[in-house]
This record gives sequence, C-alpha cells and structure tokens, in this order.
Amino acid sequence: MKSIFTEEQIDFMKENYSKMSYKEIANIFNLTERQVRGKINNMGLSKTRKFNKDYFKEINSPNQAYWLGFIYADGYILHRPSTRNYELGIELKSTDSNALNCFNSELGNVHNVDFKHNHKNFNGYDYETDSCVIRVYSKEIVEDLMSHNIFQNKTNRIEFPECKKYFWDFIRGFLDGDGCIYVNPKNNISVKFVNSNEMFLKYIQSNILDRLNIKGSIYKENDKKYQLVYFVKAHVKLLLDSIYYDNRNQMLLRKYEIYKSYYGSPA
Repeated sequence: MKSIFTEEQIDFMKENYSKMSYKEIANIFNLTERQVRGKINNMGLSKTRKFNKDYFKEINSPNQAYWLGFIYADGYILHRPSTRNYELGIELKSTDSNALNCFNSELGNVHNVDFKHNHKNFNGYDYETDSCVIRVYSKEIVEDLMSHNIFQNKTNRIEFPECKKYFWDFIRGFLDGDGCIYVNPKNNISVKFVNSNEMFLKYIQSNILDRLNIKGSIYKENDKKYQLVYFVKAHVKLLLDSIYYDNRNQMLLRKYEIYKSYYGSPA
C-alpha cells in the first residue's frame, strides 16, 4: 500500500515532532491529527517531554555554544542558596519568540514562553513594549552556567565565558544578544559587539584576528559600555560569512535577514 506521506513530510516530522503539536503538523500537510500521530508513533518517535537539566554541563554542540554566548549577552541568572532560588531568564522582543521556542526545545520543551505587555519610562518618556520571556528554575542549569563564568550581576564581573571549539556559534549567540548588524544610509555595513567588560571584547577581537586576520576597533562609550566595531566592507563580509557558516544553525532570524539581504543568499 502506498504511503500517504511523502519523504519530505516524513523528514519534516522527524525534525519537528518534538517541538510542534500533532495538530500543527497535520494542518501544514492538510491531513488529520490522527494520521500524523499514528505515523509519528509508528516511526518509534516519542513526544514524552523530559527536562535536560544538564544542558550546560559541557559545551559539546553548536547550539549549546550559541546559547552560552546569548545568555552571557542578554540573559540573567539568580543564585540564592539561602532561599533555594535558582533561576535562568531570557526576555526578548515578542517578535523574537521563535528563538525562545527553539531554546525551550533544546531543554526538552517543558517550560513556558510567556508574553508580556510592558509600560516603561526612560528619561521622562513613557512608552510601551511587547516582550516574550522564558524562566528556567534549576540549580543544575544555574550552577553549570556559573562554571562557564556566567554569574549573577554579570555586568560588574571581570570573568567571562570562552568557547574555542565552537567559537563562531558562541559569537553568533553573543551578537544576537548584544550586538548589531547595521547598514547606514550610504549602504555601508558594519558589525558591532557591545559589552560592559572590555576584556571580553578584547578576547573576541583577538580570536577574530587569529582566525581571519582582520582587526576591529574598540571604543569606550562610558564606564560600563564598550563597543567592538568592524566597518571595513571586505572584513565585515569575511566576518559575517564565518558567523553564518551554516544557515541551519540557531540564529536570530531578523539579524540573519540583514546579512542575507545585503549580500544575497549564501552559497
């Protein structure tokens, strides 16, 4: 009997069964939820969710390196043994919720990605924002991140994480969390990394110099903010090609789209 599923559909199910519902997959294929559930079960795939509390114990994959860099840039941890409060949190623009969904999937899909509407005041201006947030309450996750030099109140710490084996994934995560790809009105492109720790930016600068033989410039914006900037057009191209060496890896899509639209689809 001929299968109702194409090879492409089967590959899609294998890749997405753990992070999408049966109904969501069925709607894409214009099939019934029962058909999709039956096929996934018959392939021996389980949607049982299990929290991977050891995710950051060792950095052994590109995605682990990416999230290490991202959390150092734009996440936070709480480590309060006296109250048994151990928390990892990441809050992004609501339009970047796909990134948090991917992180949730990496951890086992057992946490919630929540949406918030915020009223804020900055320098006398009132404004509103919409954000998405994930909170992971785990002593193991927090203490493993600390073993990689990510700490509570990290803005005031001199320690920083390093990741030589998956350097470009680590840096892509940091760029997505606390950097930008900017195209000015004259159509010149630049890449900027921002951090309160000048030594960390020097670490990035040194590694990029060793790997690509290009040098960025570090500027002091204020006592708690430094910038590492690359603005020579040929150097930016070489840098971004290295950062986005595989478009199947974890990334913040809106920043990747700037790179892709400027240079065209990578080979």
